[in-house]
Amino acid sequence: MDTAADSLTTAATLFAGPGTTNTTPSTNSSLDFRLVLNGNVQTLSTHNAPENDPIQGLLFVPSLNPHDPCNDIAAPFIPPNVTRKEDVSPFGDHSIALAPWISVECTHSFLKASRRDEPDALIFFLPTQDEKEKPPSLDDPTWVLGDSDEWKNRNEYPVYAIPKPDAATLMQRLSWYSGDATSTSPHGSDSSVVAPHRHHNENVRLFTFIDLGKSYPPPKNGKKMPSLWGFILAILGTILVLSMLLLVCYQIVQKRRRRRLRRRIEAGDADLESLGLNQMKVPQEIVDQLPKYTFPDVNAPPEALLPNNMHSHHTKFFTDGHGSITTIEEEPEDRDEIDADHESHVQRPQPATTTTTTANTTTTTINQPISTTPSVDRLSYSQTTCAICLDDYEPGLSIVREMPCGHIFDAHCIDTFLTQNSSLCPLCKKSVLPSGTHPIPVTNVMVQRDYMQRRTN
Repeated sequence: MDTAADSLTTAATLFAGPGTTNTTPSTNSSLDFRLVLNGNVQTLSTHNAPENDPIQGLLFVPSLNPHDPCNDIAAPFIPPNVTRKEDVSPFGDHSIALAPWISVECTHSFLKASRRDEPDALIFFLPTQDEKEKPPSLDDPTWVLGDSDEWKNRNEYPVYAIPKPDAATLMQRLSWYSGDATSTSPHGSDSSVVAPHRHHNENVRLFTFIDLGKSYPPPKNGKKMPSLWGFILAILGTILVLSMLLLVCYQIVQKRRRRRLRRRIEAGDADLESLGLNQMKVPQEIVDQLPKYTFPDVNAPPEALLPNNMHSHHTKFFTDGHGSITTIEEEPEDRDEIDADHESHVQRPQPATTTTTTANTTTTTINQPISTTPSVDRLSYSQTTCAICLDDYEPGLSIVREMPCGHIFDAHCIDTFLTQNSSLCPLCKKSVLPSGTHPIPVTNVMVQRDYMQRRTN
């Protein structure tokens, strides 16, 4: 957890002297001293720093051993009558020490003295720093004491640093507010002469507050206030959940639209060319199911009108291209049907008995309509030219294949076209695929194209 110091505030505080019942600290406007450092506090050690509360206590200067040579070295930076530990002990258990960072040996001496006084925190300042700027960062060589930072673990309190000009101001105030208003400072100076506006039975001390960047005072219910990251994560989580719900709804709607479009395609109500399905190929097994027969002579009279065959059976032989021979025996037709076929010049296959003979088996089907057997006299449209190769049909010789829409083409041309180019009739653009057959899945792009086409129409 981050326990770096965010700001430091020091203010002069009045304490009741002996013989009074009020021991609550208070500020006095006549003292008019308040020092606030925002962003100029450098954190040197966070060892044993509190996690939830700021650091607060009365400010003092640690006392070195009388024989320590650092007393003379630190004398230019520490007035002789500053507030010491014994000056703040009667007014509370919480205290904060202030000392100069002079050299490695003197710094160790102040750290050792602070361990005896047990402050809540220790504040250093660099005597060589004249600018009122934030002290150097923690990785600066200035803070190296030659023990691999072991001093941070050896001292049971956090350590901070402030600029020298602010520390000098605090040292001056500490020299004013040591002892009480009626006595002489134990360090040899009458503080009542130096510090005006002090009243009888009043003691003034510097109270320091180090803010660690957390909310203070804490909530009354004992719970922490949610951080900014908590709000950000909550918002991101809400957006993520809503996005997933919208995605699921979108997928459900698109699935229903795909099913609806598939039904329209199977029913033949959709324009396959506008949907981008004009290049869909037809499997060979479906092509083989389309009727294939010899182009008849359109000018020849129907065979059924010949006198010799009017009341006799018709027997026709065909080959399906695989070595099988099919024999069709047609029943006699009445006169009305013959006249109707003569007017249209098209002879439609009638229910008949079909016998298919192969090398090994013979199959007979009775009264079944012929749908895929080529017929010499079957023609749905009076087409005399193949629309693909532009060659004229030769009666009795050209083998044609008929589309479900009724158009006929040269068998070789249309077979190649359907299996390699498109599943649509080259003339009317109707699908050749049987109803209910759609090998390519319907996509969202196709649904969008169909929607835009119906909207424009």
